[in-house]
Amino acid sequence: MHTLSAAGRRSAVVGAAAGAVPGAAPGDVVDLRRYRLARLIRDAGRQQGELARMMRQSARERTQLAEALQGAQRHLASIADNYKVLLVRLKREKDFRDACQEAAELEDLDEMIRRRDALALELEAIRRTPRGAAGA
Repeated sequence: MHTLSAAGRRSAVVGAAAGAVPGAAPGDVVDLRRYRLARLIRDAGRQQGELARMMRQSARERTQLAEALQGAQRHLASIADNYKVLLVRLKREKDFRDACQEAAELEDLDEMIRRRDALALELEAIRRTPRGAAGA
């Protein structure tokens, strides 16, 4: 069984480290602290590169999400506008029905016909109102 002295162990470690360090000759003394520091710096550089890649990917995903949210917001605004138009049209048609009811209750036939004709024109206007024109 071979045992190495402290100096022998140190030279064996230094020799092994020198073989692992590029450009170092087998007989050169390598400072293990510098070697470890160089490895730590190299690893930190890799981690920094990975972090930068992840941050770029995250930024792309946030941009895509923002675009999707803007599209959804436009869609909801369009739905709200269409709903407003529908409410206006429903109110106008209710007013039309109420006016028809009032005209039917009149006992003056000429006035009933005049109101019926005016209401028929208004109903045509209601139905011709383009979508999106809520203020008609």
